[in-house]
Amino acid sequence: MKDLLMVEAVDEAHVVKELVARYKRNEIYTFLGPVLVAVNPYKLLTHKSDKSSIYASHWIADFSGKELHLSEPHPFAIAESAYTDMMRFGHDQSLLITGESGSGKTETSKHVMQYLTTVSSRNRARSAAIANRRMSVAQRKEVDDKIAHVTDVLWGSNPVLEAFGNAQTIRNNNSSRFGKYIVLQLNRLGQVVGGYIDNYLLERSRIIHQASGERNFHAFYQLLAGATDDERAEFKLHDASFYDFLSNTDARIEGVDDAADLQNVRDNMTAVGISTEEQRAIFRQLSAVLWIGNIRFKEETDEAHNKCAVVDGDASREALNTAAELLGIDAAHLEEMITFRLINIYGEDQKVIFDKRQAKKVCDSIARSMYENIFNWIVARINRNVSCAARDVACSIGILDIYGFEIFEVNAFEQLCINYVNEKLQQLFIAQTLQVEQDEYRREGLSWQSISYFNNQVVCDLIEEQKTHGIFPLLDEQCAIARLSELELIERYNSSHASNPHYIKSRTRGPHFTIVHYAGKVEYDVSLFFEANVDTFFNDMYNSMANSSVPFVRDVFRDTRTDEEKKKRPPSTSQQFRAQVQSMLKKLEGCNPHYIRCIKPNEHKQPMQIEESLVTEQVRYLGLVENLSVRRQGFCYRETYANFLKRYRFLSKETWPVVKAHSMRKAAVDLLTSPEVSIKDPTTGETVSFEEDSKTIGCFSLGRNKIFLRHPQSLSTLEILREKKIPEIVNILENAWRRYKNRLALTKFIAAEKELSTAYKAIADNCMDRRKRRPGSNDKTLVKSLYDTWHTVSNKLLKPENRLARELAENERVNSIIFAQSFVRAKLERKAFLRLKRAQIVFSKRFL
Repeated sequence: MKDLLMVEAVDEAHVVKELVARYKRNEIYTFLGPVLVAVNPYKLLTHKSDKSSIYASHWIADFSGKELHLSEPHPFAIAESAYTDMMRFGHDQSLLITGESGSGKTETSKHVMQYLTTVSSRNRARSAAIANRRMSVAQRKEVDDKIAHVTDVLWGSNPVLEAFGNAQTIRNNNSSRFGKYIVLQLNRLGQVVGGYIDNYLLERSRIIHQASGERNFHAFYQLLAGATDDERAEFKLHDASFYDFLSNTDARIEGVDDAADLQNVRDNMTAVGISTEEQRAIFRQLSAVLWIGNIRFKEETDEAHNKCAVVDGDASREALNTAAELLGIDAAHLEEMITFRLINIYGEDQKVIFDKRQAKKVCDSIARSMYENIFNWIVARINRNVSCAARDVACSIGILDIYGFEIFEVNAFEQLCINYVNEKLQQLFIAQTLQVEQDEYRREGLSWQSISYFNNQVVCDLIEEQKTHGIFPLLDEQCAIARLSELELIERYNSSHASNPHYIKSRTRGPHFTIVHYAGKVEYDVSLFFEANVDTFFNDMYNSMANSSVPFVRDVFRDTRTDEEKKKRPPSTSQQFRAQVQSMLKKLEGCNPHYIRCIKPNEHKQPMQIEESLVTEQVRYLGLVENLSVRRQGFCYRETYANFLKRYRFLSKETWPVVKAHSMRKAAVDLLTSPEVSIKDPTTGETVSFEEDSKTIGCFSLGRNKIFLRHPQSLSTLEILREKKIPEIVNILENAWRRYKNRLALTKFIAAEKELSTAYKAIADNCMDRRKRRPGSNDKTLVKSLYDTWHTVSNKLLKPENRLARELAENERVNSIIFAQSFVRAKLERKAFLRLKRAQIVFSKRFL
């Protein structure tokens, strides 16, 4: 059973039972209507026939051009569905790959991109044949090179972004610690001509701290393992245990070669357009980040008895000097930057000295900002190298790969942001697959029984709503109050949301609160909420980095803010993140969605082991049972009558070339009930009939403004009929065009014949006059012979002959016209010459 729509009963137990049974047979993919459910196998699966990977490129042909319901469950099938819908309807598409951390979202997104780029490149031959009449060989080569370049850059971006944006977590050895939305831009021929990447909420706090058993970003360990001897000497590199930012856990991942991965990252950085010099500059700044983490402080008392931070010991002094050298700034200036700041009060600069804790926070802020700016610079460079002109883009396909829902032992500000975006994506899923569909059925007047489901809008409001003092707005408000404690923040949360059933206050007097998410209860620790939400990278730090002797540092820290923005308080992390999420959702709402719901089978990342309780929990919060209910009773296709007829009207004489019905709805009925189409009921196999007061034609349902289809087989039938009919329509259009061209040529020929006939009569009359003056002249005989030839040719042209006869007649006609024109011109020139000659003779006789 490849589709969950075929389960015996619509309940949780039967869905889980089928998923577990298929997983144990190495069948990790299952359809739920147009939704693909993927259970992570934690190993590479091979095909039964030839033992090759199920993602091998030669299997792509099995899915290309095939309707979704005829394909086997696979990411390639969903990618083909998105590609086909884009080419068929001309709408932007999106593939939303969701699930909790460790469920295989990133790998699935790679398979989807593999399919789309491969299918696009295979379209070159067909596209080149279409464009052959309009493009030169050089132009076609330029287009093909551009497509190949875009594909190479997008593929090369994956290992680069994974190195700088992924890390080992407790649940996943290669967990995405940022979100990305990859957009493939395609031309009207279905070729990838450009693209771009939007990145969201890089987990900056990981630079400073990692939980037990986790690592920092892969790029640090790859650099330390694979750096050349020259780089080690220049960057003064040591083992991972030497650096405070990396010494929290074992640096190695079983089965991973960081040194080999670094070489792969270098190769792909070159492929995406990052030069060798720029790569060296990037790794130089990574080293600076590590050295900044090793700067430690001690606290002393100044002359005014204020606590102040000073660099603690020779090791910290070495770290400070090395970091300054790598950054290209003076060590004394860097020390001033991290131990005090200048603020302007009434036109005078006042020095604010940092204590030990504040100085460490400034160092951490510099490290976080440096790494984030490097990451954003890499994304911007990739986007620059795959950009294209807007006029070349017909449609786009977006692939969303974003961090999954997370529940850890200690859940900080980043987990709140990650779970918030997953709540918003779940809300989008509900809106697009449950709420909107049912609302549309009722609006169109279809018979429909409502299906209940959990709407997580209440959870989203708890986190983001300004009026009800949501978690984020209240945090932003309290961040503006100096020296506010975590316990005071918790008190504000408890008093504002005590009556909310999705908010649970801590039983102990500690900095904790719990939110009941759609995926379960999560307890959050607010200890680092203030630090994570407020950026302490001050204006004077931008100025210092702008004066660096290293060009890359100046480029990465270029301050693009306006003077007005510099005067204002910078937006908080939560404000920036919410703006990014809203922008992402706006893009997704403008696309036709295709969903892949990923499920993690066990907590220990063990291959082919599945825990039913864990799968049940994910099936529940992903809303698969509710989605199954809607799909069972709902419709797989809906379209306006106008667009439906636009695509299929030429299948029937009732609607093509002229629509005979008085309305679009009646025209759709005439089309579906016509002998040429004769839609059959998929359950009985009988040809359907239609009664005037009925709202259904077999599996088609007729709404007020749209037509709906319950079974995809009938749509496939229409598509097959359309494919068969297109060559016939093409022949009709070609014949009509040839008839038009022939009529046009005939009209021109008749006009030319009339002109020549008039010329003949004029010449003949002239010859008669001359004959009267000079008996025996044969001018008229020659002209008459010419006219008789022309008349013979014209008679042949006007008679219906075969193609060869018409071609011969055409050649004879053209030659005759040319001969007639030449004869007339010659006679006129000869007449003028004789007139001049006679005038010369007369002149000579009289005056010489």
